[in-house]
Amino acid sequence: MKALILAAGLGSRLAPITDTCPKSMVPVNGTPILFKQIENLKENGITDITVVSGYLGDVLRDAVLAKYPEVKVIHSADYASTNNMYSAYLGREAVEGEAFLMMNADVFYDASVVKSLLAFEAENAIVTDIGNYLEESMKVVEKDGRLVEIAKTITKEDALGASIDVYKFSPEAGKAFFDVCRDFIEVKKELTMWSEVALNEVLGKVEFKACPLDGRWLEIDNHDDLAAAEKLFA
Repeated sequence: MKALILAAGLGSRLAPITDTCPKSMVPVNGTPILFKQIENLKENGITDITVVSGYLGDVLRDAVLAKYPEVKVIHSADYASTNNMYSAYLGREAVEGEAFLMMNADVFYDASVVKSLLAFEAENAIVTDIGNYLEESMKVVEKDGRLVEIAKTITKEDALGASIDVYKFSPEAGKAFFDVCRDFIEVKKELTMWSEVALNEVLGKVEFKACPLDGRWLEIDNHDDLAAAEKLFA
């Protein structure tokens, strides 16, 4: 199992911290978000890890490689004019043809999340905070035991719960995902889409299931989120 971490974001709502620090390196009680994700993976036996950097990429690369020299870092030079689907597409060669986990690098969560996802019966899954509806988060819809939609715009009535932006792909699902990314990026020249837009199309082609959340999590986009995370993980 491999892992792909998308960490190119600007983090403008976390300024002035992010004036000199990449969003994924913002610390929660002293631990950078990205380091927590890497530790979660390593704790569960995943050591083949690729990070896609962007904003302040040199700062991120130097910090990561100083602590985790085995981690691969790919830089997205176009981070300011693209979104995380583009980042995922840049990282495709590191994981193509194999099973992998993919995650956004602005979510602080327990290692138990990765443990339960690896143990979960389905080979394709989205970690889901079932019953929790958050306006800012991607939501998922389930029908006949499989996920059929992921989007921010899903209504509370239709939502199974909130995605925590941690995904498990089989080789087949990974190929389908990167094929859709390729169509958006190389054919349609649409570079500012969320990776979940591509994943939403894949749900109609490959079966994904909701892996129930096991542990704590919090997506950190602003100072209120950061304060809440430091309280939650105190």
